[in-house]
Amino acid sequence: MEFYVTFERAVELITSQEFTLPSQQVPLFEAAGRVLREDVVADRDDPPVPVSAMDGYGVKFPDVETVPSRLKVKGVVPAGVDRPVEIERGEAVKIFTGSVVPESVDLVVPVEWTEEREGGVEVKKSFPKGANVRPPGENYRKGQVLIREGTVLGAPEVGIAASVGRSFLKVSVKPRVGIVVTGSELLEPWESFSSPVQIRNANAYTLYSLVREAGGEPVYFGVVEDSREKTLNALSEAFDVCDVIVTSGGVSAGDYDFVKEVVGELGIDVLFYKVQVKPGKPVLFGRKGNRFFFGLPGFPVSVFTSFNLFVYPLLMKIQKAKEIFKPKVRGVLVEDYSRKKAERTEFVRCSFTFSKNRFLVSPLKRQGSGVLSALIGRRALMVVPKGVKSLRKGDSVDLILVKGL
Repeated sequence: MEFYVTFERAVELITSQEFTLPSQQVPLFEAAGRVLREDVVADRDDPPVPVSAMDGYGVKFPDVETVPSRLKVKGVVPAGVDRPVEIERGEAVKIFTGSVVPESVDLVVPVEWTEEREGGVEVKKSFPKGANVRPPGENYRKGQVLIREGTVLGAPEVGIAASVGRSFLKVSVKPRVGIVVTGSELLEPWESFSSPVQIRNANAYTLYSLVREAGGEPVYFGVVEDSREKTLNALSEAFDVCDVIVTSGGVSAGDYDFVKEVVGELGIDVLFYKVQVKPGKPVLFGRKGNRFFFGLPGFPVSVFTSFNLFVYPLLMKIQKAKEIFKPKVRGVLVEDYSRKKAERTEFVRCSFTFSKNRFLVSPLKRQGSGVLSALIGRRALMVVPKGVKSLRKGDSVDLILVKGL
């Protein structure tokens, strides 16, 4: 076991673990958020033929070089008709978005620049040759790899898969992630307080949501009282059915921190304990066969931050995702930032805006590990490297986007 490792070393130990979940076929309606385990290839050109990008009139270019121009409307080409009306000079054909463009048509004039009356149409604006016509293959070409293996599927990817005739996709099986929350003082949201020292259990629901965001299947084992026997039993049960187990609380140095005590008895090979980060120093990471274990601190902000920094990359890696880390961008500080000590890498909670092609970063005033309410809204983590005590307004900083924009 390595003790009190740097942030970089912790990430190295986590991401060097070799294990990949099996794959399965799922219908498209269930594919969003899953990690693709095959390439998706175009089965034909899209569009397969020239189609109109607008509702309007198909015309020949010489007829509209000078406007206004009055043309005879020869016919109509509805969308879905594969034998469109051909035209000669002085003629136009009424056409709609998605309609096949006849070979004799040079361009499409949008309907708002025309006026139809008495069997003819007046064109009021000139357009270049090829205007408003989508050429064959504009979207993609037959045989083109459209979605690469390892992509996390979103709405556009699912739509593309449907457009190439795929009704099922091969994806990673969802990792089953056991959530064990420790603390005799914790109550579930529906329970009533019987003592002023009791607090509601936010960590389980934060972790449950984070696991889902990472493509996992959360399995909640409830609140475990501060008891060595109960902690051991809960973790044993979790290891029987889950790929990854995440706990909150019980890994620090207190008399009732039993998670740290029982990991050896469970046969977990602890790879590191404690990380030089703020918040979330008492993080424990280990492995037992093809099961992984994360012991996270008990403070809610530490849980949120530690999950995004350490648990998320492992979940994405074992699903064989190409990108396993949360997005990182460069931002510009809008105010000075300083701290008293610099022996740890700090992940400063901040708000940000995007203006004039750059992220503008403002550290939050409330940085306490228990202030989960400060993370509501558009928030990110500003990286302050180990050894850096102060940053100035205008300095460039790394910004980890741990929440959706």
